[in-house]
Amino acid sequence: MCLINTMSIIKCPECRGQVSTMAGTCPNCGTNISGNLRQCPKCGSYCLTTQDKCPECGAELEAVQQPQEEMQETQEKAVKQNPKPHKSKGPAIIATVIALILLCVGYYFFDQHRMQQREQVDYERLEGVTNPEFYQQFLIDYPDSKHFKEIEERMQVLQAEADDWKQLLKNINRSSISSFMQKHPGSLRGRACEDMIDSIDWQDALAIGNEEAITDYLKRHPSGRYVGDAAEKKNALLLSKVTAEEKAMIRGTLESFFSKAIANQDIETAKAAIPDTMINFCGKQNADAEAIIEYAKEKMAKDVIGLHYAIGQKMDVRKETLPNGNTGFAVEVNLQETISRSDTYQPSSNIYHVNALINQEHKIVRMNISK
Repeated sequence: MCLINTMSIIKCPECRGQVSTMAGTCPNCGTNISGNLRQCPKCGSYCLTTQDKCPECGAELEAVQQPQEEMQETQEKAVKQNPKPHKSKGPAIIATVIALILLCVGYYFFDQHRMQQREQVDYERLEGVTNPEFYQQFLIDYPDSKHFKEIEERMQVLQAEADDWKQLLKNINRSSISSFMQKHPGSLRGRACEDMIDSIDWQDALAIGNEEAITDYLKRHPSGRYVGDAAEKKNALLLSKVTAEEKAMIRGTLESFFSKAIANQDIETAKAAIPDTMINFCGKQNADAEAIIEYAKEKMAKDVIGLHYAIGQKMDVRKETLPNGNTGFAVEVNLQETISRSDTYQPSSNIYHVNALINQEHKIVRMNISK
């Protein structure tokens, strides 16, 4: 099938609009026309060389091999005859530049706002901080901060305070703590100073150990760290407090023991004064009444005609737990011993320290007698 080279008006094989056979492209649909037509062998309608069926009757068409150079020339010609409209890129570029500028400006303000928020957070975090190094770091991070002068002044004050604090920690006592608090009245370390004084007062109260010392601690530190311990200690002291009646009972027990069992070597009194045996009597373990009388007889030299004992007026008594778990009385008292001799001009006298443990039945559980 030959290509059409004569000019005539035909229907466009694509859009069926009117077009010249010599036109470069169809003015209606833009299809290449010139050099790209052939006739259907069945109905004579014009078809494109690239079509394999007649658009008019549908007859099968043989493929046409167009020379490469001719095809290229036809395409170039068609482009020249119908050049594509050139679109200007100027407005798009301007719009892109404006968008970039707006983006940069927006990011700048966003970044500034974020920096201000972070600065405010870091500023608020310094509340309660005593280490001047954190203030120094803030000044480095935010040299243009509106808080710069304030932070710098606080840093200088805290640096001086930190130096005094180091000196205090080298020698902690009530005087050094008080001096620090007077020098730095608004210090954030004030609480730590109060805690240290609290501990010192509690240790002093424990060292004294009596009810008055514990009560004094509670008055000084009603909300102190050791209030609970102090209350327990005070209750324990109250429970261990010895009444006047109990002290009188203890004095009577000791006076009977020394004036009868020891002075008169009375074994019945010795038996009545102790349980079956003493835990310890003057170094002798599990001492019975016979051991007590033997101790008394050793004092009776040939010229001794009598022993006389007087319990000291000052007697320290406290309650103490006995080996069997019951409560007893620990006693410390001085004992004056007067020895009568056959030679009335040669009396002698000794002062002893008696340490004894007495149970609730008025029995002497343990006793040591020393000069």
